[in-house]
Amino acid sequence: MAESQRKERKAEVYERLIDRLSVALDSAKTAVRLRDECPVELELRGLSRAELELINVYLNRIGREADERSQGSVNMQKVPRKAKVIWLKDRA
Repeated sequence: MAESQRKERKAEVYERLIDRLSVALDSAKTAVRLRDECPVELELRGLSRAELELINVYLNRIGREADERSQGSVNMQKVPRKAKVIWLKDRA
């Protein structure tokens, strides 16, 4: 019972995060079409702690995979090691 509730909550977190990312990407697309500007950052407000943890886990995983690829590759191409995240709360 508790495990099914946990899975349901996890699914809800994924769903909410995907919805928020979709809205942010739509806003960026609109900015490109209407104002001919290409935003460098996406702004996501009001994320829950679970959503932030999910993003951090994903970014850390991508960073580790990039490290493994660059170490195993013969051609040491410039592969981004980690995604740069700027949290709104940390901006001055």
